[in-house]
Amino acid sequence: MKKNILQKYSLFLLLFCFTFQFAHAQCNPKIDSLLTIYSKHVKENAVRKETQVLNELAREYILIGQKEEALDYGSQALSLAEKIKDTRQIVFALRNIGLVQYKLDPQKFENTVSLFKKAINLSEKSAEKLDYAHVCADYARFYYEIKYIKEAYLDSASKYYNITYAIYKGLNQKNKLSATAEALAEVYFEKGDQDKALEYSDKSLEALDVASFSKASIIKRSLDAKISADAGFRYVSIFALILMVVFIAVLIRSFLIAKTHSQELQGQKDELSKTNKEIEIQKNELEEKNIRIKRSFQELEDKTKKIEAQNREIEIQKEELQIKGNELLEKNEELLQQQEEIKTQRDNLGIKTEELEKSYETITILSKIGQSITSSLKLEEVFVSLYHYIKELMHADGIAVAEYEIEDNHLAYKFVLEGENKKNYAPLSLKNQKHPATWCIKNAIPITIQSQQDLIARYEFTEDNWNSDFQSGIYMPLLSATKVIGIIAIFSKDKYAYTPQHLEMIKTLSAYTTIALKNAETYEILNAAQQQLIESEKMAALGNLVAGVAHEINTPVGICVTAASRLDSKTKELNNLMESGQMKKKDLSDFIATSQEGMKILLTNLQRAADLVQGFKRVAVEQSIETKRTFELKKYLEETIMSLRPELKNKPYQIELDLEDIQINSFAGGFSQILTNLIMNSIIHGFKGRENGIIKIETKQKNKSVIFVYSDNGNGMTPEVQAKIYEPFFTTNRENGGSGLGMNIVYNLAVQKLGGKLTLESEENKGVRFTFEIPLGV
Repeated sequence: MKKNILQKYSLFLLLFCFTFQFAHAQCNPKIDSLLTIYSKHVKENAVRKETQVLNELAREYILIGQKEEALDYGSQALSLAEKIKDTRQIVFALRNIGLVQYKLDPQKFENTVSLFKKAINLSEKSAEKLDYAHVCADYARFYYEIKYIKEAYLDSASKYYNITYAIYKGLNQKNKLSATAEALAEVYFEKGDQDKALEYSDKSLEALDVASFSKASIIKRSLDAKISADAGFRYVSIFALILMVVFIAVLIRSFLIAKTHSQELQGQKDELSKTNKEIEIQKNELEEKNIRIKRSFQELEDKTKKIEAQNREIEIQKEELQIKGNELLEKNEELLQQQEEIKTQRDNLGIKTEELEKSYETITILSKIGQSITSSLKLEEVFVSLYHYIKELMHADGIAVAEYEIEDNHLAYKFVLEGENKKNYAPLSLKNQKHPATWCIKNAIPITIQSQQDLIARYEFTEDNWNSDFQSGIYMPLLSATKVIGIIAIFSKDKYAYTPQHLEMIKTLSAYTTIALKNAETYEILNAAQQQLIESEKMAALGNLVAGVAHEINTPVGICVTAASRLDSKTKELNNLMESGQMKKKDLSDFIATSQEGMKILLTNLQRAADLVQGFKRVAVEQSIETKRTFELKKYLEETIMSLRPELKNKPYQIELDLEDIQINSFAGGFSQILTNLIMNSIIHGFKGRENGIIKIETKQKNKSVIFVYSDNGNGMTPEVQAKIYEPFFTTNRENGGSGLGMNIVYNLAVQKLGGKLTLESEENKGVRFTFEIPLGV
């Protein structure tokens, strides 16, 4: 009879657990709440709280039997906990992963045991003894659930449950003490140790101070029944007599109890009679409701009859389907086998599809990165962009890029970042073959280092050649054709941070980095050549200026020489007259008049020469010294045009000026260079093949800007020439030594240096018109 009761209780308990778990899985507000909290912590970047919620989510999914979700959240929690070095959360995550990993993949038994042992070692060292107890309980539970594999696992389960029981007892955790005692009773029951099973069953019930309906009570009853049955066989006669005495005593006690209960029931009966009157009133109300319900029942009966008729038809169809079902059962077995094969193939295909999708995404990202870093010509920008892109693809705490300088036989570090801090590394000699970078250059193959121990064990590098802040890294040679031109290295503070896929990514990025280095090197060479040509162009303009001023100075200086010679001659004549005693008053008056006229000529022409020299000095200095000052624009442009008169002399070209008096704070040399280049362009290109030409120069003030207009009535430009006029090295006069930098210099000066705007209007054979809008103050 006790066995039947035990079976009933067991079935009831299993049904209850199944129903609870199903309901819990269908609607679990706690999981919804935890997911909301987790999203909030992710937005706030609260990593520690995020880790705690992930562990709680994993535990909730374990309780409802959703192992994959539990493993996923547990793994995420472990990764974050290890990153922030939170020992308690690491232990919690290891417990969660250990409880589900083996169930999902029995091949990972050793790995699961390793996880639990790691959790036990960490929690045992911790001050939180309750965490240690929780880990031991989960470890014992793991061994108990796999007891069917090996009976020895029951010994491991009892060992760790006993450790858990001792800790809970010391901490006075009654509920957990009861649950642990109950688990121990179950373990000893499975092992066949009835005494121990009874002992811990009693301890479980004593811890709660109630005779609760639990596994412990069931085990206790089962063992009591078995012991009673065995003892009955041995002592049937003695126990039969004792049972009769006990039975009589129980009957007497029951009679007394029944009498007491009868008196209590009488009192309750009186109270019930009062309550009945109230119920009678309610009964009348209920009768009215019953009438309405009967009507509803009648309608339901009509519907039920219809449903019964339908059910009969369904029953007939069911019998027909039963026949067909028997036929299908045979085919179903074949289909099941085929389904298993298809499922296996589909799983394999799914894994391959995921790998292909990831590969495609990686290739797309790498292509975009390549376009980005090869489009820049500044190495600093290239390396910073490269580092940030790498951090998006993989974990990276540092990067180093070095160029192999063959002449010096060393690696020159061009760019080093540790975290977000830029570092300067000294050149590394290739004679040091104990360094990963030099080894990589010498052998022209990449190196992957997974830990500091790996650094020494696999490659025999020395620790003094490695930054102790990092654990793992990749060294990748930069190859141009088959020639090594440098290396790129990335580093991580985590062990085993890089996979073969990461190595392939870095290999691709190293090719892009090589292209970027070559592009930057070519750009620097071209830029240096351009600057040299620009300086040559400036010096040529300055040479023209010197020649022009020298020509202009010759005239007043020649006049001064003539006047001085005449004065010298007249002085000698007067001196001879005075020495001979023949000098008259008229001779002295004529000499004074001649001297005054000569001095006037000398002063006038020397002042003119001084003005020319001063103007030359201002223009030349402004073209060579790039300083900003306040000056009169009209006067400065006139001085610039004066310096160009030798270029216009004996040429049928005129310059018409319409200049306002405007004071401007800017780079005077820029205006001089612009005007000089434009006038020379008109002479060389605009008036080529023409008998005459007119150049017009206008300035006027508009708000806080100067409108400077330069135009001529020369040959003009075709649309094709206009489209390329400002490009460096573009010229239509290459055969006569044109550099193609004149208009490029004009554009750069006007837009970049003077901060203005430049527009061009031109038609073929209708001249050109350049309009500059330049601010009064740069």
